[in-house]
Amino acid sequence: MAEQWGNLLDYCLQLGLIPEKDAIHVTWAHGANSLREMEEALRGPAMVLEADVTVEGLNTQNQTNVPIMAHPPAIYSDNTLQHWLNTVTQSQKGIKLDFKSLESLSPSLDILTAADSQNQINQPVWLNADILRGPNVPNFVQPVNFPTVTVSPGWLTLYVPLLAVKPYTQLMVEEMAALVRDLPQRITFPVRAVLLRASWLHFSWLLSQSPR
Repeated sequence: MAEQWGNLLDYCLQLGLIPEKDAIHVTWAHGANSLREMEEALRGPAMVLEADVTVEGLNTQNQTNVPIMAHPPAIYSDNTLQHWLNTVTQSQKGIKLDFKSLESLSPSLDILTAADSQNQINQPVWLNADILRGPNVPNFVQPVNFPTVTVSPGWLTLYVPLLAVKPYTQLMVEEMAALVRDLPQRITFPVRAVLLRASWLHFSWLLSQSPR
């Protein structure tokens, strides 16, 4: 992966996709998992494709070690990570991979490592996973080998209006800070927006811990 494209905003700005270095201008295609969804997203105006990764047949007797593009509860797909990556890297779209199972991480990193070593990836890559327990919920941290990716670790959360509405806590963000403190990559934190305002003091503290 090209070192200069580790930063998504720099990449989009250089291509003339956004008028200024502000993330509000970046557009996303979410759930570009199946062949049809992937191809539609590639033809569309979105600047970044987000897709979900698990393993085929997760938690069944038919489980394999093959990373596929599917969002739980789906455990089968007509699209593998290998094919998805081969296809999307031929475009200029940014990439965000959302890992939905621990089992998918190691074989997926093998695929990414191979693609990176062959200089196949020439766009920014974000790697996302919910690795900590977050609000209203009654682990998967492994080293990431690519210093130019953006790591996007999150919290598993639940929100039910009037019932499950507790915000993120200082302890939750301190746990996250401890986990990512020594990573060399840029970091972005995906959060449940409806809970963010009530938790902003804690997230402000988290963001102040590193210029990354």
